[in-house]
Amino acid sequence: MANNMVRTTGLRTVKDDQTWRYGEQLSGTVSVTLDMDVFQAITKADRDKYFTGYTDDATDFYIKSGLPLARITSGASAGLYGPYNPSATDGRKEAVAGLLESNIHVLVTAGGWVVDDTQMVGMRFRGNVIVENLPGAAVTDAVWNGDFVAVDPDTGVTKRLPNEKKTGN
Repeated sequence: MANNMVRTTGLRTVKDDQTWRYGEQLSGTVSVTLDMDVFQAITKADRDKYFTGYTDDATDFYIKSGLPLARITSGASAGLYGPYNPSATDGRKEAVAGLLESNIHVLVTAGGWVVDDTQMVGMRFRGNVIVENLPGAAVTDAVWNGDFVAVDPDTGVTKRLPNEKKTGN
């Protein structure tokens, strides 16, 4: 009986959904460093919102473009960036610092998740966006750093996204 080595390769399609962009985007990006430990700690229920191509046995996948990022302001990761989270205790609930400019390839290694090539990624700090199409946590009540305008593509109505907390009255 022959022992045949069988190898299979899977083919998967990873979609770069950029429906969050409205119109031509002018310059307005900076390089930031992601804290991959924060991404790895995302609940299983939220992974479909943040990632594309992710499965429990994936060796690589992508973080979705347009993901609202926030600056970590406390702990060992202070100064790095993770997904905006209104429930976070590390500073990521304070404001949306910007949006992930493009899909980011992540490799799953024995040491944890790493961004392919570098942890530094492009973050958009200005632009016209369709807020409903942004991946991740709801940002309707968020404070936004930078210069962002929400556009309703059906009506053309625009609204500058708030860059300070609303005060109750």
